[in-house]
Amino acid sequence: MDAFVKDVRLSLRRLRREPGFAVVAVVTLALGIGANVGIFSLLNGVALRPLPYAEPGRLVAVWPSQNFNKELAEHFEAASSLEGVSGLSQWTFALSGEGEPERIPVGMVGVDFFDVLGVRPALGRSFLAEEEDPSRSEVVVLSHGFWQRRFDGDPGVIGRVIPLEAHGQGTSRRVVGVLPPDWRSPWQEADAWVPLARPPRTVATDSSWYVNHVYARLAPGVTLERASAEVRGMARRLRAEHPGLFHEDAVARAEVVPLRQQIAGATSRTLWLLFGAVGLVLVIACVNVANLLLARGAGQGPEMAVRKALGASRRRLVRQGVTESVVLGLIGGALGALAAAWGLSALAPELATRLPRTAAAGMDGTVLAFSLGVSLLSAALFGLLPALRNARREAVAGLRSEGRGGTSHGRHRLNRGLVTAETALAVILVAGAGLMANSFWRLYNTDPGFDAEGVLEVLVTPPESRFTSADAQRAYHRELMEAVQAVPGVAGASGIHLLPLTPNNWRFPYLAEGFEPRADQPLPAANFRVVLPDYFELMGIRLVRGRTLTATDDENAEPVGLINRALAERHWPGQDPIGKEVRIFGTLPFRVVGVVENVRQHALDRAPEPEMYRPHAQYPLTSMYLMVRAQNPGAVAALADPVRRAVWSVNDAVPIPEIRPLTDVRAESVAETRLIAGLLAALGVLALLLGAVGVYGVMAYTTRARVHEFGVRLALGASPGGLERTALGWGMAPVLAGLALGAAATLAGSRALSGLLFGVEPSDPATLLTVLLVLTAVAGLATWVPARRVARSDLADTLRR
Repeated sequence: MDAFVKDVRLSLRRLRREPGFAVVAVVTLALGIGANVGIFSLLNGVALRPLPYAEPGRLVAVWPSQNFNKELAEHFEAASSLEGVSGLSQWTFALSGEGEPERIPVGMVGVDFFDVLGVRPALGRSFLAEEEDPSRSEVVVLSHGFWQRRFDGDPGVIGRVIPLEAHGQGTSRRVVGVLPPDWRSPWQEADAWVPLARPPRTVATDSSWYVNHVYARLAPGVTLERASAEVRGMARRLRAEHPGLFHEDAVARAEVVPLRQQIAGATSRTLWLLFGAVGLVLVIACVNVANLLLARGAGQGPEMAVRKALGASRRRLVRQGVTESVVLGLIGGALGALAAAWGLSALAPELATRLPRTAAAGMDGTVLAFSLGVSLLSAALFGLLPALRNARREAVAGLRSEGRGGTSHGRHRLNRGLVTAETALAVILVAGAGLMANSFWRLYNTDPGFDAEGVLEVLVTPPESRFTSADAQRAYHRELMEAVQAVPGVAGASGIHLLPLTPNNWRFPYLAEGFEPRADQPLPAANFRVVLPDYFELMGIRLVRGRTLTATDDENAEPVGLINRALAERHWPGQDPIGKEVRIFGTLPFRVVGVVENVRQHALDRAPEPEMYRPHAQYPLTSMYLMVRAQNPGAVAALADPVRRAVWSVNDAVPIPEIRPLTDVRAESVAETRLIAGLLAALGVLALLLGAVGVYGVMAYTTRARVHEFGVRLALGASPGGLERTALGWGMAPVLAGLALGAAATLAGSRALSGLLFGVEPSDPATLLTVLLVLTAVAGLATWVPARRVARSDLADTLRR
């Protein structure tokens, strides 16, 4: 231990004597280690850390690709391989009566939902079995955050009755519990939780009682394969009993998956990909520091030779070199961990809305242990080889090298080999970043089918208790449109019941005139949207055929609707669909009066789907997204307050949960892609910089080592320009080899990015060629600067070296 302490002290003294080397090495390592620690922290929180539930390894999602009617979901309670089956559905409820009215996300769950997940409320209780009965289900459990925000953490909230309503689910509920602060929903976060009650005679085809997810626990000793086989068999029986509800391919996909996999999903794969990318950045950083140590060791030849001549063993010199590398690695690791903690804190708001479970990401013991491990591993990667190499120098050869700057051809080969390796790694990283940047650019500039510029979206959510009749809902929205359109600066206003470029969707089965499905197949389904008059004109959605919906399509007119081009081509290719009849659910008819262009309703990277549009007057709803177009597109944000006042002038009890430019919605729809592309771009830039620094360092070192040779050549008549070209060609050879290797590796492994790309092939030649040209230019500059400096130096001074 004493010898180790002495080595550490000696290492610190040597680093203090060479602050330039120390700073460059530590900063290089801090960048590489910090990037790894930051991404590992996210990976640990999202995909590695156990779920915050009791026995999380037994928790599973049942048939996660399928939504269920509650009646159908309850069939899986009979599965012998599952325990405690429960469903979850996400709704939005209106909370009024206390403070400003607002809409809150609410989870509707089976009464045993919290028991299945193994969570106990921090206050009060969870649901009782009898509270599944609609007559006894007017109870609510609050999330800890909502309890703190809305009720100031008052423990007396238990037993309190609060006005909470949605879609006929009651107007008041009694608070029976508050969840613990570390509780996280397995799906979307919610402010409150209510029982998923249903009338006792609900049938399997009732669409009003759907659950989005079914969760359960595996019975002791049961494997996923066995549970999946049983669930698939039950799915086949359900299809036999209800042939119109399930497709054969949906039954084939029936399975049981671990809850962790269902929560993390594609995000976990993306984070593993990023973790691999930061690993390459760390290798490049280690190669750079190894090259620095080799160059520094060449300059310390006389010192090493003297120490050997005085009796220092090779083992002692190697130990000293490794100790110094460990000191560098630990300092770089500490700084990198601090940088990672700062970066995660700065990105926390962005990450929380884009990635699941990011609240679990942080600098905990696991992450700190990883930081220490990667610091020591880095020290071994960059320190062991230079230590062995420097300790192998013979004492006499080391003494003779003084004043010549000479070094062995073997050392040159090693330096050049490291340059080739880091250049190849830089190509892989920069090419990946280039592909993601190209993909994001194409995605963001994809035409959604409507014009979002200059439009303000306003969500109005009137309490249903105040607008109980269809006539009241129609009258309110007519008066609301008049008030909003009268606001100065407003060019027009309309609305739709689901916001474009969001996952929210209504998808209804239907019968199209002239087409009858097979008896054993379910009806085809299409997206369903309710719109206010003149919606398509205001949004710039192109009319393909017929007419759009106007104020004359009211409750007294014939039921009409529009379809999009995708639905028209599905059923009436080459025909005129105007006048055709469509029956929603097979029973509710409307006449097609127009065909509009396809719109990307869900996301820019999702192809348009068949859609139907009905006028609000004929299909009245309470909540709507108003679309307000500004006369001056640049002043759309300034309309927020006047429009808000106009809404409240009609009814001041109406909550307005959202009011923002529609361009913000568009940007948010690609936010996760932007985040991943941004992280990869940052890693690509970091790899490019580290690669350039590495090439420059090696060239500066090797040209200095050849300075005597250059002096002799100059004395024999060589021109400075000729020496410059010679040095440049010699320095670029390993770079070009690295570019070739990196290009080959990129083409071979680019498929790993295929699931993240949009409109770009993983082997896109334009992107790869651009990357190679950029890297060649950067490496050429890094090679040319030291070559020119030496080749143009003073002849007499050069010969004296």
